[in-house]
Amino acid sequence: MMDRERAAHVAWTPAVVRLMAGLMLSMFVAAMDSTVVGTALPTIAKELGQFSLYPWVFSGYLITATTSVPLWGRLADSKGRKSVLLAGMAIFVIASVLCAASPGMGWLIAFRTAQGIGAGCVQPLVFTILSDVFPLAQRARLTGFFSAMWAIAAIIGPALGALFVSTVGWRWIFLINLPAGVISTALVLGYRERRPATAAGGIDLRSGLLLTAGIALLLWGLGSGSASATPNWPIVGLALLILAAFGLVEARSRHPILPLDLLRHPVIGPAVLMATIGGILMFGVTAYLPLHVQRVYGGSVFAAGVAVGVMSLGWPVASASAGWVMVRVGYQRLVMGGAAVLVLATAMLAIGPPAGASGTLWDGAASLVMGAGMGLISAPLLIVIQNSVPWERRGAATAMNQFARTIGGAIGISLMGVLVQVYVRDAADPLTARAQLAAGLHALFVSLLVLAAVGFVNGLAILVSGYASKRDVVVLSTQDRDADTRAGAAGS
Repeated sequence: MMDRERAAHVAWTPAVVRLMAGLMLSMFVAAMDSTVVGTALPTIAKELGQFSLYPWVFSGYLITATTSVPLWGRLADSKGRKSVLLAGMAIFVIASVLCAASPGMGWLIAFRTAQGIGAGCVQPLVFTILSDVFPLAQRARLTGFFSAMWAIAAIIGPALGALFVSTVGWRWIFLINLPAGVISTALVLGYRERRPATAAGGIDLRSGLLLTAGIALLLWGLGSGSASATPNWPIVGLALLILAAFGLVEARSRHPILPLDLLRHPVIGPAVLMATIGGILMFGVTAYLPLHVQRVYGGSVFAAGVAVGVMSLGWPVASASAGWVMVRVGYQRLVMGGAAVLVLATAMLAIGPPAGASGTLWDGAASLVMGAGMGLISAPLLIVIQNSVPWERRGAATAMNQFARTIGGAIGISLMGVLVQVYVRDAADPLTARAQLAAGLHALFVSLLVLAAVGFVNGLAILVSGYASKRDVVVLSTQDRDADTRAGAAGS
């Protein structure tokens, strides 16, 4: 096995270096765009007016960036990776320039929505190409490193946004994507992929429309786009009906957009469940930890930002390390360890600081541990999902992993808001009702601990099933079958 793995090693030729540089730049630009706007948005709203539309600058982008992911994944399987990635980048860059030229808030929202369509292409396509080009040992390390780009962007993005606003103006937040997009496109153009003869099919238009409408209405109904983030249950009900219709159409489709049949796979099903749980935990802590620091512990806005921001420090370190560890101990042990770390992080939040300790520092430490746990599970889960499917399903499977995490987080945040609202609904001003808010957030953190415990049990099941079926051997065997295709594509 080791001889075959070494034979499948891809050399770092100039062509491979150019491709990796282009993919990394694409990933970083898309990740940066999701964080850089927040700092500048108050200034943008002041200049463009119509403050009531403020939330839709985020929500329009979030909805299209989420709903388009499965569509891009399916297109990558049917039309090829490079052409689809370049199309997504073109949409992203053109929409970025239009955002910079926006004469009003309505136009900015429309162009941000288009920008989200392009952004939804980048992450699943980048990781799919990595899977096509590199064998397991190399890809495990690279996937961890690429995953860390999102965490690094979360650190740099707000500061870069503040720099642009205070110097050249907020429009450069979007204009900077033009040269970066052109450079990344030029670097990726030389990549010559080799598609297997079995790659065929297209997108069922009915499925695409139903999925897009259903998810958009679901996110809207769950509070995206409203200043109060209050769920609208009739809209949620309509969304669920549309998604049920989508499921019926998909069940009869020869080329489904979301390969739901893969959820019955003994490896993929538990991996997607773990990704969903991780998304809920990550989004929940990101959304509610600043509120806990400011309103319960009395910390400043800066302290709250630092407390949640340190999650972005733990994530890249753990993610980069996970790739090296995975090839030595197997993905099962790594996922199990990451699940245990997530239980520790949520337990710290649910139990609270020891007597005399700083609550703000304690929350920051829990956030750091949460980031480390997410970093340990994200890359191994993605790799094992990719290695469990053939080339012609890899794009859709990769997209499903990202889609599950994002949708899980979005739905989870809304339900958390409903839970907290139960405790503060009788208060005249919920933000000043410290006791009620503290009780609500404690209940929220306990619910996250329970969810993390479910993830731990799922991780334990993954570990046990791995010992029983020797899944790591299966994964490496799948890698060996694809070695010739990778070697040919990378050597171009």
